[in-house]
Amino acid sequence: MMLDDAVIGARLQAARRALGLTQGEVGRQMGMATSTVSEIEAGKRSVTGAELHAFARLYHRPIAYFFEEAPQESPGFQYLFREADVQILDRSSIVTFHQLVRDYALIEELAGVAPLPFPPDYSRFGFRTEQDAETLAEMERGRLGLGDAPLKDLMDLLDSTVGIRTFLIPVQNQSWSGLVVRDNDGRPCIAVNAKEEAYRRNFSLAHEYAHVLVHLARQGMPQARIDATIEIVQRSADEHFANAFASSFLMPRRAVLAQLETVLAANNGQFTDFDLVHLAMQFGVSGQTMSWRLVALRKLPRRVHEEYWKRRGTFKDLAQALGYEVEDGYLEPVLPARFRYLAIKAYEEARISLAKLAELLRVSYHGLHEKLRPIRDDRAEAGAAG
Repeated sequence: MMLDDAVIGARLQAARRALGLTQGEVGRQMGMATSTVSEIEAGKRSVTGAELHAFARLYHRPIAYFFEEAPQESPGFQYLFREADVQILDRSSIVTFHQLVRDYALIEELAGVAPLPFPPDYSRFGFRTEQDAETLAEMERGRLGLGDAPLKDLMDLLDSTVGIRTFLIPVQNQSWSGLVVRDNDGRPCIAVNAKEEAYRRNFSLAHEYAHVLVHLARQGMPQARIDATIEIVQRSADEHFANAFASSFLMPRRAVLAQLETVLAANNGQFTDFDLVHLAMQFGVSGQTMSWRLVALRKLPRRVHEEYWKRRGTFKDLAQALGYEVEDGYLEPVLPARFRYLAIKAYEEARISLAKLAELLRVSYHGLHEKLRPIRDDRAEAGAAG
């Protein structure tokens, strides 16, 4: 079917509504009359190439988006757009997440690679309590062959092994920590706030992982969740469960107790502030998360934990004093390794242009042009040899 002004207009309207913008607001930012925006969306006026590029920048969408027949959005993303609260999460973050999920499916298709299997669905196992959460964490570690070792890259594990599309997306509002949603194919997808430090992101990722395994497929539940900033103590049973799973998955009981015993033996039984920070950094979590884990393991009195964080300096300061490099948050979306690998594979096999690759990777065309010069040179030599 040949796409006409009506199709492009409908896509422009969908992109505008996804961001919660009025035609008047768009007109002011585009330097157009509101009536002109209305006519374009209704298909009564053609949009120029320059205007379409401006709309694409404003709506955080690639040009190709506006030439597609409008797909039926997944119930999960419909829920996210409907429930977005500017006090917690702005709509532009959901748009970015939505487009990344769409791009991932496109990249797999272009690279000729089948999607990974879905993660297990434990929604009917009756998991409810914090003890159940620890049992599930041990089950998942066993299923994935992780043993008790600390996890070095949870984002990559979830994306390339567990089968959950996983992204880091920066948002201005710090009261947002994680999203989980099913895409059009029913695949679970996670996004966490890229602006948080790595040790906070790890807990957020593991927390959302629990929601995917147990809560997302539960009958009667929405196909998406928006989590405000995660603290160790939460109100709902689901949040208690997700926190307990994250804690147990990132800090396995046996490993924590073994590390603690080593620390105590080296300090004649004394446990200092820096020992706590050292343990936390070993497992890639915050100091508060580690001290809560020690409370749960009955190795630290709850009173000591609560008093500790009232009187001590920030975890980041203590970690840096020990010589650890504490990674700050990112200002741009962070793509999983598999996403980047498949995109470059599609380019290397001449399935997409360099311009399309730059668009998919969210990087500068000129910078990417230089980085991928060896691939282009090899391709040219192969062509000459043929």
